[in-house]
Amino acid sequence: MATYTIKIFNQSQVTKSFVAFLQQPTVVSSGGSTPVYTNAWATFENITNGAWDSVTYTENTYAYWGQPVGRLDHGTVLDSGGVIGVDSSTNDTVTFTNTGATGFTGVSSPGHAQNGSFQIVTSSDFTPISNFVFGLATDNGSAIPSPVATFNAAPNERYNITPVVKFYVADTACTPGEVIDMDAISNDYAAIDFTGRSETTATVIQEPNGAYTVVYE
Repeated sequence: MATYTIKIFNQSQVTKSFVAFLQQPTVVSSGGSTPVYTNAWATFENITNGAWDSVTYTENTYAYWGQPVGRLDHGTVLDSGGVIGVDSSTNDTVTFTNTGATGFTGVSSPGHAQNGSFQIVTSSDFTPISNFVFGLATDNGSAIPSPVATFNAAPNERYNITPVVKFYVADTACTPGEVIDMDAISNDYAAIDFTGRSETTATVIQEPNGAYTVVYE
């Protein structure tokens, strides 16, 4: 499995913080529309002018669950919960339980998800006021996979989650796992997509005028 690196090179002439996040996955549930929230995947704090920082990751994909204090909203920070590795190429299915030990009970592979997706299945052992959330997490080079997109969970549901491996970088300060409003955090983003490329490193350069350049190597 390939390893990829995203570098942030600050040439803006001032000290800035940056955040990297992923394009939202497509989420289809048996009960209808499911609003999806974007989480800060990797953060880079106080990079001085002329300095750089980086994050290295693999292509591993994880189903995520968490239980914040309230319902998801912009500013909610997901800093606990659990993950389990899944493979969307085999349409893996995982089951969530709140009976006994809370969490995912295992992976059925191949599973019953839609093509290119993984599936989370729930039963009737919780209610919406439990504030459980599900989502997608990926490797960000740390010991624990980071949530990149989340949604409020409902009982007796089947969620099909289709990852989209496209990254963005913006100049704003966030907390890892924080739910962010993509339209409010910045006027411009850098887009990073390794699909179909032989290169495994992308360097994001922010110029003095605030514009971004992405160089692959």
